Amino acid sequence: MDIGEDFITPEFLNILFFQQKNLVIFPYVDLKHLHALEIFATGHNIVDLESTVLHDLKNILEFEASNSYSQNPTLYFIYNLDTPKVKQIMALDGIRCILNSNENISELVNGSRFVFYNKKNGTFLNYLETNLNFEKSLISSSTSPVMLQDSIQNIKSTATRIFEQMNLNSSEDKVAALLKDYDTDYWEKILGFTSRYYHIQLPNVSELLKYSPDTSSVKLRAKDLHDFSDEYELIVSKNKALGKEFVQLIHEYRSERVNSSHLELEELFSPLRLYNYLRNRHWKEGIPESFIKDWSEMKLSGYELSEEDIMDFEDICS
Repeated sequence: MDIGEDFITPEFLNILFFQQKNLVIFPYVDLKHLHALEIFATGHNIVDLESTVLHDLKNILEFEASNSYSQNPTLYFIYNLDTPKVKQIMALDGIRCILNSNENISELVNGSRFVFYNKKNGTFLNYLETNLNFEKSLISSSTSPVMLQDSIQNIKSTATRIFEQMNLNSSEDKVAALLKDYDTDYWEKILGFTSRYYHIQLPNVSELLKYSPDTSSVKLRAKDLHDFSDEYELIVSKNKALGKEFVQLIHEYRSERVNSSHLELEELFSPLRLYNYLRNRHWKEGIPESFIKDWSEMKLSGYELSEEDIMDFEDICS
């Protein structure tokens, strides 16, 4: 049985979004679940093509690739493909697509422009391992697909601003300033996406790091802050229902009571970073009683706590 969430992984995020590669999945995946991958297609127009009802698929794709006037490129979801048609599409230039076939097409693997994924055994055939720390962080810090999509869209928006600055021949410090909300470890990946999506040459990340906001004064301020990561981990891992409610409540608290301009981007979307911010700035004496009351009543979900849940809640609060 196909589950769309199976595709929400660091690898697919890296392949489709950051590397801007094409994907070939086999055997058959129903279209609804295949479209779970659309979350990684930010910046593209999505077009579905059913190969069995199109007699000249290759020419259609070639025509569309050379006659599109849209500001955004097109990403094609093409399904029910046989081996010859997959081979034809792979020979085309300037196309972005996700292909699905019910046939064993592993023999078509050639290079890395099209990454092959065997859904049956959950393995990639030609995906080169890479550092996925950024992708893992984006997914783990998102409590819903909508939040993950927002995080990806923010990266795309940053890339657009970088592209605009490059067109203005702006200095490197202005480009670096656009990346200030992200950990410097992730700058290279964002620049890589920007370069591939907009087809532009960008300054080397080592040059931009000279203008990184990680100055001694910033590091000094960070020394005064406490790390509440262990506390947060206990809260969200002890009990799944309680943890999920807690994360939703801190985001509600943030939207209602915290000036978002005071937050870094990751503090807006990462529950752990947000919790650390709240404990250091708003909840220095501990989590407020009013918040704990809302949490114990499962205010947002309306979930009714079992006796075991109540015991877990008491353990967390003790």
